[in-house]
Amino acid sequence: MKKKDSGNCPVRSAHFAPSQVIQFKNRFTAVFAGSLAALAAYKAVNYLRDFYPFPPLPRSGKRKIACIGDSITFGAGVRDRKNDSYPTYLEKELGENFQVLNYGLSGRTLLSSGDRPYSREYFYKRSFTDHPDLYLVMLGTNDSKPYNWDERGFERELFTFLTRYIDVVGKDRVFVLKCPKAVPKEGTDLVVYDILEENIEKILPIIERTAARLGIQVIDLFQLTDGHPEWFADGVHPNEEGNRQIASFIAPFIQAVNW
Repeated sequence: MKKKDSGNCPVRSAHFAPSQVIQFKNRFTAVFAGSLAALAAYKAVNYLRDFYPFPPLPRSGKRKIACIGDSITFGAGVRDRKNDSYPTYLEKELGENFQVLNYGLSGRTLLSSGDRPYSREYFYKRSFTDHPDLYLVMLGTNDSKPYNWDERGFERELFTFLTRYIDVVGKDRVFVLKCPKAVPKEGTDLVVYDILEENIEKILPIIERTAARLGIQVIDLFQLTDGHPEWFADGVHPNEEGNRQIASFIAPFIQAVNW
């Protein structure tokens, strides 16, 4: 008697010719290499965007306010810096007769001995050749890092740095800003990005002394932001609300200028 077919099909193991294996490896390598290249390109674009952005474009017929600074001025704490940085909010506060130019560059220092000196950047040159009518200068947060900090050098170079702008527009149109409060990470005494709060607190009286020597006004963002950790994205960079508060605090100083 003939046995019934159980219906099970014999399972055959997959078999690839050596040439097929080589083709598969080549394709996989090409795809993997392409993915790595795309990731590297993405990171390169972000790096250039954050550390070497395009300079602002001055418009004719406006009173131009130049914001000199680091990533706090740049707007590193918000996703849309073109709309949510403090210079953008300041322009809205001042109205249509003003243009606020954002010359902020991430990671820059006042100190020429620092790891990224602002004075060596193209933006620094543009802050003169664009012929602003008034300057807001805020540098020092990155100088507070232990490998950048030089207390005597900071005071000496701050005087020189501000004097160059005073020579262009006069004492009444140069303002030096105290750095905002640096907020430690929750549950620790450490601030992100190697920034030392103790050195920032040393910078504050240096700014006061230098401003008094030069006869210019100080805008105290440290006092403004102290006690407001909710205004920061990461303890160092203001978020949207922080930038709004900073802009609202600065605006009356500019509005009081005798144009």
